[in-house]
Amino acid sequence: MDRLRLSLTTKIFLAIAATAVLVIGTMALLVALSMRDGFSQYLLRGEMIRFNTLVRELALAHDPDAPGWPELADDPRAWNDFVRTHFTPPGNPDQEEINADPLMIGDRLALLDASGTRIAGAIVRTPVHEQRPVCIDRRCEEGDPLGYIRLNAPVFSDSTSDAFFIRGQYASLAFSALIALLVSAAAAFLIARQILVPIKRLEAGAKTLASGDYSKRIDKDRTDELGDLIVHYNVLAETLARTSQAEREWISNTSHELQTPLAVLRAQIEALQDGVRQPNQETLAEMHAAQMRLSRLVQDLKVLTYSREPELVADIGREDLADIALEAAETARPTLEAAGLEIDCACPETLPLNCDRTRIAQVIDNLLQNAARYTDAPGKVRLRIWRADGLAHVSIDDTPPGAPDDVLPSLFDRFYRAEGSRSRALGGSGLGLSVCKAIVEAHGGRIVAAPSDLGGLNVTFTLPEERT
Repeated sequence: MDRLRLSLTTKIFLAIAATAVLVIGTMALLVALSMRDGFSQYLLRGEMIRFNTLVRELALAHDPDAPGWPELADDPRAWNDFVRTHFTPPGNPDQEEINADPLMIGDRLALLDASGTRIAGAIVRTPVHEQRPVCIDRRCEEGDPLGYIRLNAPVFSDSTSDAFFIRGQYASLAFSALIALLVSAAAAFLIARQILVPIKRLEAGAKTLASGDYSKRIDKDRTDELGDLIVHYNVLAETLARTSQAEREWISNTSHELQTPLAVLRAQIEALQDGVRQPNQETLAEMHAAQMRLSRLVQDLKVLTYSREPELVADIGREDLADIALEAAETARPTLEAAGLEIDCACPETLPLNCDRTRIAQVIDNLLQNAARYTDAPGKVRLRIWRADGLAHVSIDDTPPGAPDDVLPSLFDRFYRAEGSRSRALGGSGLGLSVCKAIVEAHGGRIVAAPSDLGGLNVTFTLPEERT
């Protein structure tokens, strides 16, 4: 893992640093090129000022009847003599030869006509040059220029001061680029560390979760995506902690519930073996009741085990919910009447929907058996079915006693009992309503508990008529 962290740090650092190097290097190159050409252009403009006399004399020597200075075009020496007469390089007022100029004005100066065609002077044109119009008046306000003089930048310069200036600018640019690179490298290092610190904390937290300790939480001190990841980690840790606690409670409650019927069977068997009891009808009935309770508990546990699996409601078909409910009511009627309860059914003639007939019948039977178990006699149980908003509604109400409002949300929890001693005495395991919830939700429905207008408990579940 250390190698992985080092590799990740290096990659982030190099990615940011390389981008900075590329950007700074490109900018430095462009600035250097621009500086060189810009400096040459600046020098040319400065030199052009020294041609004021030459431009004025060219304007005076221009013949409107023979435009284009034909006398200079026909004789190259005439152009050189004309320039020599009206231009003297700086610093050498007594110099007579143009070619002695350090900047070689004679090799760089050309005369152009009004259309830009060369008349006399330098032929080679460098990419950097400066051009000045020749006009009758200095500002060319009375018409188009008579022509142009063009000064090309020198191919090289022997000027020590100019070369020193350029070298100084390049040195300053290089130093600035170096400083920028160092700052970028430092910023890349800090950014890489800022990203990796929460990742390391998440890594340590993941190791803790993998070891089975779900109590560790990470402080959220960021508001970016890594902060969101920390929040998700804390939610995951909390969920795992609750799941682990629920699993322990599940195992404990399951063991306890299985122990009760097993203890009854063991006591009965040992009593028979010791001769304390006889294998008469009463003893066998008690043993059978314990065995049936154990079978129901195992079956409920199996249903809850597959509550999140598609196998729970694998036999989906087009069924009549009204027929399922009436059949379940008739099956439960003897039990209800034996408990002193009257059952009242209000169902439409037919209510077709896609469902697992066996599982939905199990839900209705569990709810009716639950009402029979916890409703005082004489009492009443009411079963109603109706259709609304594309949903099939099934409601079962009973008379007192009802469940307290504060326990209603917990009635569907596994092994939950509002009154544990009474539930065990009546044969309940605390799984019936949990099984109902699992089956209804597997069908895409919803089940809720609320106080009944009959004074007892109301349990209503809804199912979509068209299950996708």
